[in-house]
Amino acid sequence: MINSQNKSIVLISQSDVILAGLTEILKGSIAGEIIQLHRGDEIIDFPELAGNFLVIATHEELEKSTALIRQILPVTGSVQFMALVSDSNAASSITLNDSSALICYKVNEILNSFANNQAKDADTELTRREIEVLQLLTKGYSNKEIADHLFVSTHTVISHRKNISEKTGIKSASGLTMYAILKKVIDVSDINPEELI
Repeated sequence: MINSQNKSIVLISQSDVILAGLTEILKGSIAGEIIQLHRGDEIIDFPELAGNFLVIATHEELEKSTALIRQILPVTGSVQFMALVSDSNAASSITLNDSSALICYKVNEILNSFANNQAKDADTELTRREIEVLQLLTKGYSNKEIADHLFVSTHTVISHRKNISEKTGIKSASGLTMYAILKKVIDVSDINPEELI
């Protein structure tokens, strides 16, 4: 399992040459792990991922996989994206003509930004009440049922759900259930699939 203190890199490219080259360039400049994938959807094969991640991929792969990556990785840490392009002057992209030093500099700039985001992330932890709402939501309770169970108004439940979605970046009930499982807010055995249908 990747240490949550590490800043790791996920490289996504269909080209083995690009994966090997970027890995060779970056392996000496970061403390974390470098994960090589040929497609963004392969991220599902790594359920134990934790920590902060920089995802480097082509524009096409980022367009196809960003939503899936955000759904899986944000529950475990912060995610930043960097495009792999043929020509650009943007600091948030790596070009085929960039020198090794420039690639390392660009990557380290983004990895260093994780430290700045750590302070902001402290504000995104769920409150005790939001966790209670999330637990009931994952069990298939409606807003009204949650309100009745917690002795609060439906409006309060809706406010808690809005805060949960803002803090986690996840809006769907299924995504929030996955978040709750990964964060160990609930146990998988607590969920009755029949109640969710």
